[in-house]
Amino acid sequence: MISKKKKTPDLLASCLMLSVLLTLSLPRIALAQRELHWDRLDVEAGLDAAGSLRVTETHAMVFTGDWNGGERKFNIHRQQQLTFTRISRLSAAGPRDLHEDRSLLNIDDYAWTDARTLRWRSRLPTDPPFAGTAITYVLEYQLSGILVKRGDRYVLNHDFAFPDRNGTIDSFVLRLTLDPAWQPLSEVQKVYMASGLASGQRFVLTVPMRYAGTGQPAAREGPSPASIAMALLILLGATALAMLGFFWREESWGRFVPVTTDQIDDRWIAEHILRYPAEVVAATWDDSIGTPEVVALIARLVREGKLESEVAGNATGKPSITLRLKVDRSTFDGHERALVDALFFDGRTESSTEDVRSHYRDQGFNPVEVIRSELDARVQLLLEPGDSDGPIGLTSILWFLACAAMLAGAWYLGGTEGAAPLFLAIGALAVAGIARIAGVVFRTRMDWGRLAALLSFLPAMTFAAATAAFLWRSVARSDIDLSLLMMTACVALSLWVTNSSIRGMRSRPSRAAVALRKKLTAAREFFSAELQRPQPALRDDWYPWVLAFGLGEQADAWSTERAATTTSTDQTFQSERPSSDSSAPARPEWTGFGGGRSGGAGGAAAWSAAAAGMAESVPSPASSGSDGSSGSSSGGGDSGGGSSGGGGGGGW
Repeated sequence: MISKKKKTPDLLASCLMLSVLLTLSLPRIALAQRELHWDRLDVEAGLDAAGSLRVTETHAMVFTGDWNGGERKFNIHRQQQLTFTRISRLSAAGPRDLHEDRSLLNIDDYAWTDARTLRWRSRLPTDPPFAGTAITYVLEYQLSGILVKRGDRYVLNHDFAFPDRNGTIDSFVLRLTLDPAWQPLSEVQKVYMASGLASGQRFVLTVPMRYAGTGQPAAREGPSPASIAMALLILLGATALAMLGFFWREESWGRFVPVTTDQIDDRWIAEHILRYPAEVVAATWDDSIGTPEVVALIARLVREGKLESEVAGNATGKPSITLRLKVDRSTFDGHERALVDALFFDGRTESSTEDVRSHYRDQGFNPVEVIRSELDARVQLLLEPGDSDGPIGLTSILWFLACAAMLAGAWYLGGTEGAAPLFLAIGALAVAGIARIAGVVFRTRMDWGRLAALLSFLPAMTFAAATAAFLWRSVARSDIDLSLLMMTACVALSLWVTNSSIRGMRSRPSRAAVALRKKLTAAREFFSAELQRPQPALRDDWYPWVLAFGLGEQADAWSTERAATTTSTDQTFQSERPSSDSSAPARPEWTGFGGGRSGGAGGAAAWSAAAAGMAESVPSPASSGSDGSSGSSSGGGDSGGGSSGGGGGGGW
């Protein structure tokens, strides 16, 4: 019989043996995860009289895991040149030069994997993973074209570390020497030290100097303090003058005259509003053509007896409208005929919302585009010829293309880093787009004054202020290495954004147009204010113009509120031919287009919704489902910047 005391040690031995076997069977990567850091990075750098920087980097690297070896990425600008001398490994027997071999099959082979990346092998794939293995490598190379000339000064703005690396640098030491030909204009220490440089952290040293030697040292031409001051003067001065010019022009055209409704009565409405077709008023007051213009046109033709309308519900629960043509279509012309032919297709005299959508289901249909060109021509007849240039002109396009060419040239010539020109161009386009939207909104609101104009300028002003701050704080202080061409492109692009904003905001085409739109805006404010009253001082025959001003929802709300106290439910908008004098409407009282003529109180709400449904576009099968309508609707530190040097390093 075996005792329990003897069985227990045997069990422990078996468990220990099993643990050892499991440990040995684990993948090597499990035994040693990949980790890399620098115990020390020593940099010896000397600037010679010709402006070249001779550098010796000593990398005390500590590998853990299945690294193949080390890597050094050099950050070289287009106007700079790297001359590599050698790489060696330090050992107890002394330094050993590495052998260049693109295959990297053997330990101590090195190769350039591209124009800027140097790799060397420290371990064979069949060798055990590193386990805190320290290896020291020495890199020797020379950099030319790293100095930037600013007037009679030269600036060394160089990153002596490499932020794109795998691990930390526990101890960093830099020893910098200058040839006697260089006279530093700031204090230069013999030794610079730092500790705990985390991955991504730089060590940038900026030294302004004068050259006391003979000949011309190699350097990139950068903007001088005088050129930076001139750039700031042009940027801020031109921006301010452009804005002052905008305000002076708009002031002289009467754009900022307050909109008042004190003088408005029936006679004023007849003289200044009813004399124009409702859809023409709609397109003129907000300087755009959209769905309200189509709805206003249908409403006007119904009120004139040229169309007859009937509203009913459909299968979707939305109101549907049926239109009947009451006169010969040859009596229509221009945009009226275009819409009538589109709605009453195939020679028919009756059409409904369902008929239109079914007919155009396969090809698509947009009523706004049907009337746009003819209606716009009609609107222009009201306006005195003047500055008819649109918000985007040939000059603006050529201006932006010139800026883009300068940005591309600066990038090609090495006057900036990486994709900065691309980001700058995209940013300028984005800000210009925002400024354009703000300008369009401002231009449509004739009741807005100077403060609103100033607020609409905010995108362009912000871009100009950011550009000025960049030039003053970064370029002038040599934090960013920028060429004169790149700086010129920045200023020109900022002024282009300002110009685009102004073109989008300024009134057009003439003083007469501004005066007319001011009157129409006053009428809209009058209509809007009256619709807030229980008994508005409006007339039913003005309904198409109410819709023209985009007040359909307010009229519907008034009509629906009245419907709560009315029992009539008929929703037929009967046509009633007005008298030959449009200034003498048939009824002096506003009923919400009810009172038995258009379906009772609340009937107009259903009618306007149904007419808006008829005015909606029918998307074509190839479209994404958008209605396609346009126009208005009814509703020494770790800062890098542009320094040379830097790059990356680590393992592979």
